Amino acid sequence: MRRKRRREIEAAEAEFSETLRKEKKKRWGRKKAEVFSEQPEGTLQERAEELERQIELSRREYEAVTSYLTDMQRIDRLEQKERNVVNAAANGIIQLSRERSRYQNSPDRIPTEQYRAMERYEKEIPNELKNLYEQEQYQSMVMADLRQLDGERAVIRYEREQAEDKKQFLRRMAIGSAVLVVILFLTLFVAGAAASADMTLPLLLTAVMAAAIVAYIASAAAACERVLKESVYRQNRVIQLTNKIKIKLVNSTSTLDYCYEKYCVGSYRELADLWERYKKAREEERRYRKNTEQLEQYTRQLVNILRAAGVKDAEIWIYQADALLDDKEMVEVRHHLNTRRQKIRERLEFNNEQLERCRRELAEEKGNWE
Repeated sequence: MRRKRRREIEAAEAEFSETLRKEKKKRWGRKKAEVFSEQPEGTLQERAEELERQIELSRREYEAVTSYLTDMQRIDRLEQKERNVVNAAANGIIQLSRERSRYQNSPDRIPTEQYRAMERYEKEIPNELKNLYEQEQYQSMVMADLRQLDGERAVIRYEREQAEDKKQFLRRMAIGSAVLVVILFLTLFVAGAAASADMTLPLLLTAVMAAAIVAYIASAAAACERVLKESVYRQNRVIQLTNKIKIKLVNSTSTLDYCYEKYCVGSYRELADLWERYKKAREEERRYRKNTEQLEQYTRQLVNILRAAGVKDAEIWIYQADALLDDKEMVEVRHHLNTRRQKIRERLEFNNEQLERCRRELAEEKGNWE
């Protein structure tokens, strides 16, 4: 009979605890919504401004690549007479360039693909080095923030598990203490009745002990509840920050990957080293070019005829003379530019989507404040 009654009491306590837990969860959900609704829009505004800057840079790059492709179309539409002059000038440039390359016996030779990339973007690289360094530092900070958030998430999980374990211990302690106090009271009553002795002091001490146990259990249980509530808020905050940082990491990684592919390198250090080697090689080339009047003549002839044909960036074909003579090389250059333009377009679409999302979130936050 006692066991049945005890099971009923335990079932009632479990049902009451579950109801109380659900009610607290509802109240905490409302409180959490209020807290997050008060988040400042500064972070979203900064993200929107950064996205607008990235979109503008991508648009300029897209226009430059499109201009290169337009120049190639103008070259393809040259008349045969003009094309013969272009081919002759390009062939002269190639032959003289090969002769000049024989003087470059340095073992520190730059691969052809990288060398052409350095030639193509020679004016951009000094500023791009600084930007690439800042982007890599920014990515490192973002990844460090992610690692820190992962560590904080692990700490929160550990504290929550410790609080749950302590609650279980307090529950068992409360049951054991209650049984012990009841046994002591019964023992003292029976002993007092049997011996006709005054048990006031032992009973009072037992009551004080029971009160101290109850006070400790109540205080410890309240502390555990506070830890659990704080862990829920902190966990949600960590998730929110993680999502924001992951967006930053995706944008930073996309920008770095584009720069690495553009300059045929794998890091800022590699680009800086390649740039120094390229400057030395260019210095040697300039020295040999002074003694090569014929090469200058061919170069002027090629640039003048291309400009006359409407080619905007005629100078770049000095370094891509192979493509003027070899159709396969021209197809490869066109394919490379089309690939670059496609990647820029994808980056533009992604950043535009992110910008629209930021604007919607800003509008929603503004509506909530109003």
